Order: sequence, then structure tokens, then C-alpha cells
Amino acid sequence: MNLVQETYALRETLAAWAADPEWSLLCRYDLLREKPSSSLGNRWFCRVKSMLARLGLVRPHVTKYSWLPTLKYAQPNGDFTTLLIWALGVKQEDLRAACEGFVKRLDAASGIVPVLVTDVPDFYYFSRLKWLIEYVPELSGDSPSYRDRKQHYLAWRYRDALVVPASVGSASETEWKEVMVMKF
Repeated sequence: MNLVQETYALRETLAAWAADPEWSLLCRYDLLREKPSSSLGNRWFCRVKSMLARLGLVRPHVTKYSWLPTLKYAQPNGDFTTLLIWALGVKQEDLRAACEGFVKRLDAASGIVPVLVTDVPDFYYFSRLKWLIEYVPELSGDSPSYRDRKQHYLAWRYRDALVVPASVGSASETEWKEVMVMKF
């Protein structure tokens, strides 16, 4: 499978995961869920809907707000595009080489904000990249895998991002251009 096919398959998988989110997880991490509504009628409606959602009778309310993956000390100027680098299952040495490739190709003026999804706990190295890091560990347990649940959540959270596999960082210039302009 070449790089373009790998990218297309990854984007297709993440789009399928984003289309069917786990509502209880989305509600738990909804940043604005505690903010009260402005009117009394809306507050009562939200309470009743929340109770019905806990009983599983209706879908829960998830606040639609823009997700800003930028860090305070690495703010881009103006508009930006989120670049989701999917690096689960990549070895530490290969991941470092791929990250160096992304650093060389992405500059601050490009308006691209990289977000790295990884299972490699190399936080000393990652802190120097000035990227948002989504760490997805493998935990053991009887319930549905935390890793699977978090992957689905991240697919939903970054559903509007440009998704690329980590191998794009070490790709040739022609493959880089082809993947970066490829529409899903």
C-alpha cells in the first residue's frame, strides 16, 4: 500500500469512527456542560433532557464549540488548519524521524497546527516540538478498551482536521504534496 492509499484508508476509518461517537464520553468531556442557560425555561429543559439522557431515552446534549488545538506559546497568526498526525503503533525512533520531517516542512507562517496522536511516552522529546500531544496508552481491563474509546473520541474531536499518518513526515516531496492537497 502506498502512502496515498494509506492516508485515504486512515481518513476513511477516522470518518467512520467520528460518525458514531460514544455519547456518554462526549458528555463527560463537554467543556461547557456546567454553564447554566440564560433563561429559566432553558435551564429546566436542560435538566429534564439530561435526566432522560441518563436513562438512555434521548441523546445527550453536547455543546457545539470550536476546538482550538493551539498552545498558548505557539499561537499561529490568523486562520489555521489542524493537522492530525496519527502515529499509533509507530516505534520511538521512527516517530522521532517522522516528527523531524514534519518540523522541517512546516513553518510558523504556514498556518498549520500539528496535533500528534501517539502511544509512545516520549514526553521529553515531544515538549520541544510545541505541538499538542494526544497520548493514547494501552490499559488492561475487562471493559471496552480505553484505547479504542479514546481513538473514537479523538476521531470525533478532530473530525474537521487534515489527517495524515506519521509516515508522511519521512515521505518524498512529491508524496508530501500529493497527501497534503488530497481531499477526502
